[in-house]
Amino acid sequence: MIAVAILVVFLAFAALMYLRIVPAILAVPAMAVIMGIVAGIPPVQLGASIVTGAGALATVIVTVIFGALLGRVTMDTGIARALVNIAAEYGGENPFALSMVLCAVVALLFVTLNGLGAIIMVGSIVLPIMMTTGVPRKIASTLFLMAFALGFIFNITNWKFYTTLFGVEQSQLLWYAIALALVDIVALVIYAAIAFRRERDYATWAVRAETPVAPRVPPWALLAPVLPIILYFVLHLDPILAFPIAAIYAALLTKPREIAKVLIAAAIRGVEDVAPAILLFIGIGMLFTLTKAPQFVAALQPVVAGGWAQNPIAFVAVFGVLSPLALYRGPLNPFGVGIAIFTVLLASHALPAPVLVAAIMAVVQVQNVCDPTNTANVWVANFTGTPIEEITKRTLPYQTAVAIVATLLIVIFAGGFFGTSPFRIAIEAARADTLPLVGLFAPARAANHVLVGDDGSSYARVAADTVAAALDSGALRATRGTAAPETSDCSHKLYAAYVSVTSTTFALSTGTDLDIGVSLEDCGGWGVGEWHDHQVFAAPVDADAKTLALQGVARLKPVDADAKTLALQGVARLNEWAQTHAGRAANLWDHGLAYATGDAPTYYYALFKTVDGNMRTFVRGGGPAFAAGMRTNDIVDKLDGKFWWEYGTFQTQSRAYDGKPHTFEVERNGAVVDLQLGEPFSTT
Repeated sequence: MIAVAILVVFLAFAALMYLRIVPAILAVPAMAVIMGIVAGIPPVQLGASIVTGAGALATVIVTVIFGALLGRVTMDTGIARALVNIAAEYGGENPFALSMVLCAVVALLFVTLNGLGAIIMVGSIVLPIMMTTGVPRKIASTLFLMAFALGFIFNITNWKFYTTLFGVEQSQLLWYAIALALVDIVALVIYAAIAFRRERDYATWAVRAETPVAPRVPPWALLAPVLPIILYFVLHLDPILAFPIAAIYAALLTKPREIAKVLIAAAIRGVEDVAPAILLFIGIGMLFTLTKAPQFVAALQPVVAGGWAQNPIAFVAVFGVLSPLALYRGPLNPFGVGIAIFTVLLASHALPAPVLVAAIMAVVQVQNVCDPTNTANVWVANFTGTPIEEITKRTLPYQTAVAIVATLLIVIFAGGFFGTSPFRIAIEAARADTLPLVGLFAPARAANHVLVGDDGSSYARVAADTVAAALDSGALRATRGTAAPETSDCSHKLYAAYVSVTSTTFALSTGTDLDIGVSLEDCGGWGVGEWHDHQVFAAPVDADAKTLALQGVARLKPVDADAKTLALQGVARLNEWAQTHAGRAANLWDHGLAYATGDAPTYYYALFKTVDGNMRTFVRGGGPAFAAGMRTNDIVDKLDGKFWWEYGTFQTQSRAYDGKPHTFEVERNGAVVDLQLGEPFSTT
């Protein structure tokens, strides 16, 4: 019922924004407060969340302000006009070619520019040039907005918002952003080609075009809009530093004697340009903080339950086909009430953060170009004399197609783009009980082959050579080499068992203790047995100083022969195990798995707590847990829907051996993955 009440609040504010009764800058914080009350957040906690949330995006707000500073400097010094004039000069007299060149410049500018002020300044230069050279006003207005959206894919301020709010890294989104930009370029070119072919009426500029004298701009100053791109995307400098550096650079080259005046004026006017965005980010921060409250997450758990977001078809349908729901500040608009949907998906770990941001970037391509409530759309429509509904009608099919293609790319190439694929993992988890465990056993060619590795120390290398030579007799064939068997299944391995040899030395008051460890593992890295033999090497207690000097000092440290002796003792222990457990040993040598008839059902994974307080996994390569998507060193957050610490350490760890198909929520490489175990391995 609480979830329904929260959705009612959401829909009410969506309606108020759709009817333009309440603007987004008021609706978002008001919605955050009312949703928090409905979710049952106590007043004290609610007030604290509002205060914390108001400053949650402080770095984003500072970035917005400094971005506006650069935007104003770029425009006030004539750099933006100079770039557009150069583009117009080289674009020629062909309307289509000129439009494409100007679109490229607009896209480049809006990688760094922000706010309605930038739209007005750039549009006031670009749109008259387009229309007075024969580009129909309807085409000019739509191409300008599409070019703006293209540049917005890489907008540095926007990326600061993504990385701050969703906790993603720049590198996690870059390749996807490039792919999205290519899709956007194709859509823009196709739209322009079709639109120019269909239009027969050429533009006429009713108002006499002003031709202000453009200030002389040094050639090197034209790099100012590009400088933040280099500083941020190439040198990985924070935008809070990149924007002021570029602004100072631009002012210094264009108006060195008035640099202070230029920067102060640009800062003041820049804040005016982005004031609505600042207020909106304050509201988004409040909403984001409140949606992370346990009461809020628990209330909306039914909304994100069932893993629908990880279903590829549902993902494309919601964020691609239904992307027009971002219009009118609708439920998919991340800069309107839609931020509630995305923050709930983030807080509930329904999707990895990079995948969620990628979905937002796809939806924003529709919102940026087609939304009649955008101030940019309103100004462009009024300036060009184009009905605002006409802009939406013309661009919506193309931008929706962009969103659909983008979501398809996410589903298909998520592993390559983001390093994780929730869709692939979800499908595997759902079918884990039907997956043949083809990687559980070693292939026939690996039978009776043992790989012997070492830890890299000198004693271990000598000991491993000794172990390999001792095992390479009779039915077994032993070779030297180092591997990590748990990282992959056994289907293509050339060994049925792996022996890891380690050495450790301890400095004691009586001498040096050398320990040689021999660990036997199956082909998937699952431990079978481990044996340690050690010896203390010291001088005789009754030896005098002269004797020590002549004979005893060298024996205060072990030599290679000692490591060999201890290694042979370890081999003897291993052979003793094989004789005592003949059935298991035979299965290990023949099939790569040390099992016996009557063993309890198992998934071949273990849980252990590390010094950082996390519960982690160790998974046998090729086992049922491995087939379900679990990997060694996954960080366990939840087990069967509850945080592991709610059970306690021992109770959590013991569940790894009960043979039951538990569900897990784990973290891997910064992404959250949901896992469902299928059928265990059983010999009964």
